[in-house]
Amino acid sequence: MGGGRFSNDAYARLRKAKNYSNKSREEIFTSRTLDPEMDPVKALVRESRDSEEHPESVSIIVALDVTGSMGFVPEHIVKEALPDLIGSLMEAGIEDPQVLFLGIGDFIYDRAPLQVGQFESSAELLDRWLTRVYLEGGGGGNNQEGYNLAHLFAARHTSIDCWEKRQQKGFLFTIGDEPVFPTIPAEIIKRYTCTNQAETITTEAIIAEAQEKYNVFHMHLEHNEWAKQESRKGNWKTLLGENFIKIPDYKTVAKRIANVVIENHKPYTATSNTNTSSDDSEVENML
Repeated sequence: MGGGRFSNDAYARLRKAKNYSNKSREEIFTSRTLDPEMDPVKALVRESRDSEEHPESVSIIVALDVTGSMGFVPEHIVKEALPDLIGSLMEAGIEDPQVLFLGIGDFIYDRAPLQVGQFESSAELLDRWLTRVYLEGGGGGNNQEGYNLAHLFAARHTSIDCWEKRQQKGFLFTIGDEPVFPTIPAEIIKRYTCTNQAETITTEAIIAEAQEKYNVFHMHLEHNEWAKQESRKGNWKTLLGENFIKIPDYKTVAKRIANVVIENHKPYTATSNTNTSSDDSEVENML
C-alpha cells in the first residue's frame, strides 16, 4: 500500500466535497461495528513499501484511543489536521511518509479494541481508512486501555522498507488519556490477531519488541482536569522516558507528531561495503 501523494489542495477539495465542516462526528464516522477490512484477525501483515513514486518511504503508525472520552481526536484529524501531519512532513523534506491509522480500545470490555488500516500516503486513502474506524465509545472504567495492542501489531504484523532496506526506524505513536494494561494475556493475543498460539507478554517486553524497528512514543492528552491527574498517566514515563509526551491542547497533536518525526528521523546515507573492505585491505597492507 502507500500509493498516491498528499497535497494540501487535494485535502481541501476532499474536505469541501464531503462537507466535513457541517457534519457531526456521527455523520463522518458511520461504522457501527468493526469494519471487516480493519479486522486484525485477518491482517497477517501490513506493508509499507518503497516505490518509484515513494523511493524512501517513512513508516508512521498513529494509534488512536477510540473509547468514549477520546472520539474528538480522530474527528479533529479528519476534519482539519491532516495537513498538520502529512503536509508538515513533506515541507520539512520527508517526502514519502506512509501513515497507518489504528483504533485502540479496552480489550477486556470492548468488542473492537484493535482496528487496523493500511499504510497510505494520499489524502483520499488516509481519509478512507480513518473514517472507517468504529468509534465504539466503550472503555470499561478500569483506568486502563489496550494501547499495548498497537505495540503488538507493529512488532509482529508490519513489514516496513525504511527499516528492512535502510535501517531507518519507523515511528509509532499511541494517543490517549489513560494508563496501559501491564500485560497482554495470551488469550487476548489469539482473539485479536491472526495468531493461533501465543504466550502472555508484559507491556515492557512488547514495547521493547516494537522498538526494534520503530521509535515508540505515547502522547497523553490533558484535555480536561480529570486527564491531568497523575493517576491517569500511569507508568508511561517509566516505560518510555522522554518519549512520553504530555499534550495540553489536543488540536496540536497532528503537528506535534510531525515535529517529533522531523526531529528524530535520521536521513539515509548510502555506504559502500566494497569501499570499506578495500580500505581495510589497504590498512592491512601498510602494516
